Amino acid sequence: MRRKNSMLRVGVVAVILGISGTLHADSIKKTDGTEIKGLKIKWFPSRQEYQVDGADGTMVSVPAADVDALDIAKPEDFDKAVQACAAKQFDVAIPILEDLITRYKRLQWDGMASELLAKAYLGKGDFKKAAQVMSGIMEGTARNLVTDEQYGVYWTALAGAQMNAVLKQSLTDAIGGDSRPLVALALVKRGDMSKADGKRDEAALDYLRSILMYDDVLAVQPEAIFKAAQLFEEMRDPRAEDLRKRLRAKYPDSPYARKLGG
Repeated sequence: MRRKNSMLRVGVVAVILGISGTLHADSIKKTDGTEIKGLKIKWFPSRQEYQVDGADGTMVSVPAADVDALDIAKPEDFDKAVQACAAKQFDVAIPILEDLITRYKRLQWDGMASELLAKAYLGKGDFKKAAQVMSGIMEGTARNLVTDEQYGVYWTALAGAQMNAVLKQSLTDAIGGDSRPLVALALVKRGDMSKADGKRDEAALDYLRSILMYDDVLAVQPEAIFKAAQLFEEMRDPRAEDLRKRLRAKYPDSPYARKLGG
């Protein structure tokens, strides 16, 4: 009995000190591969650096340029916003997400909340608001911390808002970058722009580049193949049927294959 009470006291103290084994430890992964963990991570915009507060009272400063990734405990309200968006209750989700963006500025969840907020505005058909939200991510986040998914949402919002000059420049920058998934997606989006402008040959080249040069980027392939097939059908190019067969054979469960019917 005495041993059980002793163990209970140890467990209580551990929780109070924030060192329980079940407690999430926030962490920063640096560009040199090292990782720093602590009870809390703070962002100081004036100094452009993070501060990791340790359980022992230590405080370690890390310049933003040295940060490769953050791992911050998920806010409870985030799941509420996700559920509201899934139910298309966008007006419920929006204020929750705006609050999270403010409280978690440059602390991982502001980016995720912003992405979801932009999607909520896209769900409402407000492309300009969505583009404004995503512009905040692009301008306020180090490029290496912006995800490919966020770029995709940003480009969709820009296209819907007809902010073509900004979209074209962003796509050009991405295509000149090192991320293969991002290049593959950017080629498809640039193809969409060219098609909308009536430049079918240029659009076809970009779709085919994405299909042939980035065939390992499986997440982008169904969209690229589908759009290329659509374009070739409009151009009465016999390659359209070959592309449709490729889409059905390699990605039968994708939404784009289902759009083909059959």
